[in-house]
Amino acid sequence: MDRDSNILWVDFLANAVRLADRNEQEKLADHAKEAGITHLVISAKTPYGLTSYPSRFEPHIGDGADGRFVVWKGRDFLGELLEVLHSRGLKVIASMDTFVEGAHDNDDGLAHDKEDWKVVYYKPASSGLQPEFIATENRREESVFVNPIHEEVRLHELSIVKEIVENYDVDGFVLDRCRYPNVYGDFSDLSRKKFEAYINAKVERWPEDIFTADPKNGKEIVPGKLFGLWTEWRAMNIKSFVQQARAVVKTAKPDCLFCIYVGSWYPVYYSEGVNWGSITYQPYELDWVSENYHNAGYADELDFLMTGCYYPQVEKQEALDKGLKYWYSVEGGIEVSQQALNGQIPLFPSLYLLDYQGNPDQFARAVRMCKDRSQGVMLFDLIYIEIYGWWDRVKQLLI
Repeated sequence: MDRDSNILWVDFLANAVRLADRNEQEKLADHAKEAGITHLVISAKTPYGLTSYPSRFEPHIGDGADGRFVVWKGRDFLGELLEVLHSRGLKVIASMDTFVEGAHDNDDGLAHDKEDWKVVYYKPASSGLQPEFIATENRREESVFVNPIHEEVRLHELSIVKEIVENYDVDGFVLDRCRYPNVYGDFSDLSRKKFEAYINAKVERWPEDIFTADPKNGKEIVPGKLFGLWTEWRAMNIKSFVQQARAVVKTAKPDCLFCIYVGSWYPVYYSEGVNWGSITYQPYELDWVSENYHNAGYADELDFLMTGCYYPQVEKQEALDKGLKYWYSVEGGIEVSQQALNGQIPLFPSLYLLDYQGNPDQFARAVRMCKDRSQGVMLFDLIYIEIYGWWDRVKQLLI
């Protein structure tokens, strides 16, 4: 990935209705080229377990239950955008929402017919009550998450990776939501069995030896004696999948860029079961880190990494002035990301443009911070550039 590359994310859910018009596709390509965008991320698999292209393995989003995207029925969003963008000399990165296979508010997605795929959530005990295990359909997330260690799940997701890379002339491939949903999932019987095999011991108090709820604040957790090993094990699960996905991509297309999109908040990203740092980075200053946690780092498997610096605060001092950790700022997020990557691969900090609604000057400062402190920038998402009428502003910042 060249230094000073500029990446624009094109989310299907936000942009698909407008981009069903070929003229709008052409306008996107022209605007992006003129504004200095070099790579566009195009949704191939959405957060609801539906694809934007005709797949052998997943239902098509044009057939979705809510009918929002019927205009794409029988069409190929990835294929159409790829053709138009390549005609302008732009690079295309296909994105895949990985461990999500359904929507909560309808029957879309394979997970509804595969109960054993779904994540089981742990609700710690409070006020003398017993801990509970909650089915995924009773959670509030919009997407139905599936268990990353279930062998059928892994084979299914790898089949989609292979299908996309073998059938489309994409320049790159990015995994999104390649993680657990949060710190509370997955606590299924399968996960307990696999974890006990990993530590070669029975968990005496399940799941309290992993963590419990803070009695003073039910929203916080209190790590148990096995919490460090648990976070290590979860991160190793994700790393092993990343290694498999990389092998699929590089076997099919050796020159295809392979990357992942994560949040930049590394100090608390154990919640998602991911260590996106380099194996050479040993974050022992974090009190939850196990002795071998660094071995779960997967950055070295990637060609580059995009980390979401989703903060309206640009400089570290702005975050500190609000009583926040310094890394709740674009500058701090980049600093933490660079530290975790340890110089092993290129970093592309990512900005959430909704954070700068009505504040174009702050947006400009954020872009400059990314460009000055890293290899480039990723802008999320196209829809906000359109809503704010910011194409000229983006051009001024990138050219």
